[in-house]
Amino acid sequence: MSNLAEHLSSRKLTWDSAAKKSGLSVDRLRAVAAGAEASLNEMRKIAAVLKLPLAAVVGDTPAEPIKLLFRQTIGQRTDAVSSSVEVVSAQIRDVLKLVKDAGVPQNTGWLDLFRGMDASIDSADRLASLFRRAFADLDDVDPFMELPRVLAEDLGVFVLFSRDPMAEGVSAIVDGYAFVVLAARSFAPRMLFTLAHELGHLVAHHDSREQGYVMLDIDGELGGVRGPRRDEEQFADAFASALVLPKQGVLLALKEFRRQLGATGALGDVEIMTLARFFGTSFEVAARRCEHLGLLPARGAQALYQQLTHAHGNPEKRAKELGLPEREQIDVATSSTLLSAAVKLVRAGELSIGRAAEMLNVPVTALFVANAGTI
Repeated sequence: MSNLAEHLSSRKLTWDSAAKKSGLSVDRLRAVAAGAEASLNEMRKIAAVLKLPLAAVVGDTPAEPIKLLFRQTIGQRTDAVSSSVEVVSAQIRDVLKLVKDAGVPQNTGWLDLFRGMDASIDSADRLASLFRRAFADLDDVDPFMELPRVLAEDLGVFVLFSRDPMAEGVSAIVDGYAFVVLAARSFAPRMLFTLAHELGHLVAHHDSREQGYVMLDIDGELGGVRGPRRDEEQFADAFASALVLPKQGVLLALKEFRRQLGATGALGDVEIMTLARFFGTSFEVAARRCEHLGLLPARGAQALYQQLTHAHGNPEKRAKELGLPEREQIDVATSSTLLSAAVKLVRAGELSIGRAAEMLNVPVTALFVANAGTI
């Protein structure tokens, strides 16, 4: 396992700490890293320490072209995130092989809508509105909690869950295929915004279909990147905010919520919690949107969030204490196109069901369900 040292370094693990957590000796870990054959049990222990699925640490070395695409967009961060690059590169490579073997057509034609358009913070609202109208028949008022379905099923973008939980979100165009790879999170509103953010990257790179690109966002990084990527990250955040929290809809909703609550004066946490539930976002995302619209003072979103977490643990607990309406379910799932492609190859005897599940990072049961749905 030649990339073990890279994985440990990226995840800030020492040889000693990894050995202790895995139950293996340091000498044995170093031997495996140097190429010694490891048992399946040893690889399972190493994968558990790295918090990666087994397939991510026993697979072949990823195709170099995909890693080069990463280097073009993450620059100086390459060494710091090398483990995630390795894991996600392999995952994209696996999916590419699967869809090409299954004869799945390219899925970037929808990006023609943005041909010739500049992606900037100033144009983010306009481009988000254009997407809502063209692909979801939505005005600038309604919530957009059907975004996962629109992106994965209507537009055919390959949406799947990352093998690496540190990779909060990945957007990519490789060989004419568009991908959005998400970290699986228990809080669906978080995934909804990440999906919208990665969609923003795809829109920004609408002219990259020939040369390709890959963009990686690490856990806790969305909206906080500095340096050369700052402008693009700010666009992706602004696009995502406008997509799931359209300005007109936010203003109309807050006006009605405040009327119902009898609220006067400055905008408060209860109205923002209600707003977040109505549009399917986290409190933090809704508060930041209000701040950007001038409804909260500078750094007001962060201040409100800190107050809520200090007094109640987190905004969701506070909303439950207040008896606010339950959130509408948001369904984020692996694209049915990918599941169907895997089932096709399994039925043809070209792929084992276990290997197909590893390639797509889904439980085997998901493929059984997909198979039943195609009968």
